[in-house]
Amino acid sequence: MQISCSLLLYGLLVSYKTVSAAVLLSHSELTDGIDTLNDTLGGRVHDAEPFALACFDSFEGAARLRNASLCAERQENYHSPIYRSSVPAAYMYEQSTICASDPLSQDQCILNTADPLDPDAWVGVDCRLGNLPSWWLEVREAEDVVEAFDWARKTGGKLSIKNSGHSFVLDSSMKGSLLLWTRNLRQVRHEPDFVPEGCPDEQSFDVITIGAGVNSAEAYEFADTVGRTILGGYSPTVGISGGWVQGAGHSVLSNVYGLGVDRVIQFTVVTPDGSTRVANRCQDTELFWALRGGGGGTFGVVLESSHVVEQVVPMAVADMGIPPDDKEAYGEWMDLLVDTAVALAEDGWGGHIYGNSLVHVSPLMITVKDAEASLSKLIAFADAHGGHVNITIAPNWLSFFADHVLADSVAVGNLRLINTRLVPVAIFTNDTLRAGLKGFLREIIGQGGSPYIPVDSPYLFRPDALNPSAVHPGWYDSLWIVGQPSIWEWNSTLEERVGVVRQMQANTERQREVTPGGFSYMNEANPFMSNWEEVMFGENYKRLSEVKRTVDPDGLLSCWRCVGWTDQETEASCYGAFNDVGTI
Repeated sequence: MQISCSLLLYGLLVSYKTVSAAVLLSHSELTDGIDTLNDTLGGRVHDAEPFALACFDSFEGAARLRNASLCAERQENYHSPIYRSSVPAAYMYEQSTICASDPLSQDQCILNTADPLDPDAWVGVDCRLGNLPSWWLEVREAEDVVEAFDWARKTGGKLSIKNSGHSFVLDSSMKGSLLLWTRNLRQVRHEPDFVPEGCPDEQSFDVITIGAGVNSAEAYEFADTVGRTILGGYSPTVGISGGWVQGAGHSVLSNVYGLGVDRVIQFTVVTPDGSTRVANRCQDTELFWALRGGGGGTFGVVLESSHVVEQVVPMAVADMGIPPDDKEAYGEWMDLLVDTAVALAEDGWGGHIYGNSLVHVSPLMITVKDAEASLSKLIAFADAHGGHVNITIAPNWLSFFADHVLADSVAVGNLRLINTRLVPVAIFTNDTLRAGLKGFLREIIGQGGSPYIPVDSPYLFRPDALNPSAVHPGWYDSLWIVGQPSIWEWNSTLEERVGVVRQMQANTERQREVTPGGFSYMNEANPFMSNWEEVMFGENYKRLSEVKRTVDPDGLLSCWRCVGWTDQETEASCYGAFNDVGTI
């Protein structure tokens, strides 16, 4: 295997707290180490290549032949999440791939996100690896992961874990790492009488067990074939076994059915000590607790997970909105959404508010008449202001997903920075706090923005007190997630990126002012907050750190502001330039 010198130098960087646990190797020793791993795994360790490399005639300073046909294919599919999920070193959002802290803004290999055909992105430009892993390994079985951990322990090399790469927060890519690519672990099976390993036979569960490479749309399609509904992500390429469930697992059905952490009952996971464990409420219970809400890429490499499923049921769907031009009416619309939020939650509604429009679904409403009665105030307002209203009954979840989600999936291939905060129920039931939230949403509209509000907290669902998870407890006392996304342009300078981060920090501070008692969902949080441990994990962080030290004493797994992340890693990372920018 041919490995470039620059990739080797990247690989010399050390991961989380490994300076005392592993000795930095020389150039030749690291070459021997990665070659030995490659030989052990039958030649399956590959050099990572940026998604857009085919369009460039220079890579890491070395001339290469531009591959025009592959470049055209990548340009055509630049914004396709399905296509990107099939490419090992491709990520949905390009902030995962660029080294954003590069002073010259040259450590990247991306196209013009608005126009992938724009030659200014590649003519005379050197494609560089950026924040991408140096190598990748397709995980086929547990032993692959065991060997990768052994390599990291001996060399001090870094590891990252990726399925489809649907991440906003830099938790599945790392400069110079060996990427463990789980996308092809796509086993899926329905087990209607499943008994978790080591548990008494008296209680069985109706579950679907899915491999780490199974994405949400694929899981929904399989579940429908066996007459079941499984909870997953809103985007089709969100993997269910990875960061989604390990970070919380929110769904527009969570109001009624709970979070993913409430429904997963078993993980098969390889931990950094080389053990393949089956974790559930009866064995490896601390690990099971941590995997449900403690974050992905932290405690081990999950190979598969088993999730309790529901029968297929019809559900009401609401697609409505008003024209955005009348700002006063727009503000009144948002006011009404705030005022009706609790009542709608009581009726089982969940969904997304896209500023002047919304798409909601409720498995508790099974007739149009009942749905219209529940939504009567919103329907009347939309009708009075020339809006649109469409209330229907979907025969099942898959039908809703195909008709109302897939067609409007958020574009990928850009540098979209998410900045969300969960809004407690108490904000909606207190006149003063409710007025503050309304004012904040009107501010966004007045500034030309459009409030983005996922409505997918488990308001009606109560978690099992005898089987708690590590998820932030505030999830069960929240109604909304308020988001203010930001964008880095593909060709922005470091100064411009810093400016965007500074504004994000100001937005986060304003969110905090109007949502006392709120917190941030780790997978969609402002990634630059200095108090991330408290805001994302709350009271659970200390216990999570103890689990981390137990299962990963050598710090072989590390990802951006995951449990165990250190200030030293921040300074050395591709986000280091943004440390302390507008600190909150």
